[in-house]
Amino acid sequence: MENILVTGGAGYIGSCLVPRLLELGYKVTVIDNFIYKQTSLADSIRNKNLDLVYGDVRNTDLVKDNLKKADVIIPLAAIVGAPACD
Repeated sequence: MENILVTGGAGYIGSCLVPRLLELGYKVTVIDNFIYKQTSLADSIRNKNLDLVYGDVRNTDLVKDNLKKADVIIPLAAIVGAPACD
């Protein structure tokens, strides 16, 4: 089974992608800082193949620790949306 690391996995794209990856049987680690207090992964939180890490991808030690177990990396972390444009 492949281990997939998704940074920013609670954002718009991640909230669609992560549940699908879990349905397909992948082990998924999500790193997200939940800057907008989103609850987009609430339906997936009890899935035994989901590892949800509260943190910021700018924390290199956090990212390095999670990279060790990843076979695939999907980088979605970004500051986006209208508030970021102000």
